[in-house]
Amino acid sequence: MKPESTRTSALRRWVLRSTLANYLGQLATFGTGFALTPFVLHQIGAIDYGLWLLVGSVVAYGGLLDLGITSAVIKYVAEYRARDQIAQAQSLIATALSLYTALGLLVMALAAALAPLFSQVFNVPPDERATASALALLMGVALGVSIPCTTSHSVLRGLQRFDYANLVSVGGTLLSAVATVVVLLAGGGLLGMVAVNIPVTLAMQVLAVALIKRSAPELHFGWRGASRRLVRTVLSFSSSMFLIQVAGQLQSETDEIVIGAFLPVSAITPYGIAQRLSEVAHLLTRQFVKVLLPLASELHAEDDQARLRALFMASTRLTLASFLPIGCVVVILAQPILTLWVGAAYASYAHLVLILTTASLIDTSQWPAGSLLQGMARHRLLAFFAIGSGLVNLALSLILVRPLGVMGVALGTLIPTTIESLCFVLPYAMRIQGVSLRATLREAYLPALAPAVPMVAVLVGLRELVRPDSLISIAGVGCVSVLVYLAGYMSFGAGQAERQLSRDALRAALRFTRSRFSRAGSDT
Repeated sequence: MKPESTRTSALRRWVLRSTLANYLGQLATFGTGFALTPFVLHQIGAIDYGLWLLVGSVVAYGGLLDLGITSAVIKYVAEYRARDQIAQAQSLIATALSLYTALGLLVMALAAALAPLFSQVFNVPPDERATASALALLMGVALGVSIPCTTSHSVLRGLQRFDYANLVSVGGTLLSAVATVVVLLAGGGLLGMVAVNIPVTLAMQVLAVALIKRSAPELHFGWRGASRRLVRTVLSFSSSMFLIQVAGQLQSETDEIVIGAFLPVSAITPYGIAQRLSEVAHLLTRQFVKVLLPLASELHAEDDQARLRALFMASTRLTLASFLPIGCVVVILAQPILTLWVGAAYASYAHLVLILTTASLIDTSQWPAGSLLQGMARHRLLAFFAIGSGLVNLALSLILVRPLGVMGVALGTLIPTTIESLCFVLPYAMRIQGVSLRATLREAYLPALAPAVPMVAVLVGLRELVRPDSLISIAGVGCVSVLVYLAGYMSFGAGQAERQLSRDALRAALRFTRSRFSRAGSDT
């Protein structure tokens, strides 16, 4: 057995490498999407863009037929590998792939049956109804193809090869972006833009399977070896994850549907743009959270309760510390960002960015707790919390959409998310981990929240002084403010582990830079 200090050091390095790989992958993916949004909006127009978001929100409910199997694959691949149960891991992969294949075919059949009804339910302009039906069918087929393809990505994450998983994600994003630009410039329109993503998904599946063989040659990826006994094991874990996913769909995808049912389809476009901007901090923060589920599964398999408790505190603090500086910049500079990104016409929706970013912060702060509880298979109660929150979200959105418009829909997301996260999820997670509220506030929340106060003061002051209206000025104001936050956090809030991780990252960056300069010098 490895000495305690050696194992801790190795664990720290692994977290650093995996998180950096996730961040690099997400930055590439987000940057591509951010740059592509105004191009797509200009090419297809506000009405078709809103229609695309609306159909996507409806079709996304077909993704619930995933049944939460993704998380089960990640957990059990990590757990069986930690216990050296290779045959069990192999059988689990085959079982999950078989289930996913059947579910993907079911999604395609449902899309073919329901697509003609789409225009009868929503406020789709008469001249767009044929496009809406064809779009619903195409997106349903694309979803049906993607469901079994998620198996390989889940296996890579279960193997804790986040570098390979991100390679597949980034490759797919870049290939999809290039294909989208080519199709739109060639006049393929909205339908061509959606259709081209189907072969892109299949191409990335080939790459993912090859990377599984490279990282775990003992695992055969295919349908051979599927076990009915393991179906019960998978579904026993994934059933609660399914309920959590249902709640997530109610919270994240229902908004566009409610707007499309009660307001003009064109109203979806500004809401969707504000929502996309509000997700910036959320998308970047989740890259750290992704490493927690397989890590928690491994620690739980080893019955390492002390490290699980320490991981709960540190991961909650780091999640907040990752989200807050980015989220504050997005909220306070929302108007100039929206103006520069998609045009001045959308700057008046900055208030939506504030509401949705706040909801995202509160929700994201509880992700570490949820991931650790999933790794410990103690997540069943979370499913009922999430379903309750999702139903309240839907009810409030329906009540508030007429008197308050799109702002009412945003408030319908914020209110139940706050109640669920702070009144139910956090107390439950603290009880399972055996930590007090005072300790959680002292070690997790206050160290991350306190540095945000001087940062916001600096950010507001610079916004009024500089009046940023260009990419360079916005980036400059944002970077200075983030540095203020990081200085405060590293000086007073960060724990020893974070400081050590920072030193490790700095040393790695310096070694990389030196090696590049040395190689360049030798070449000349």
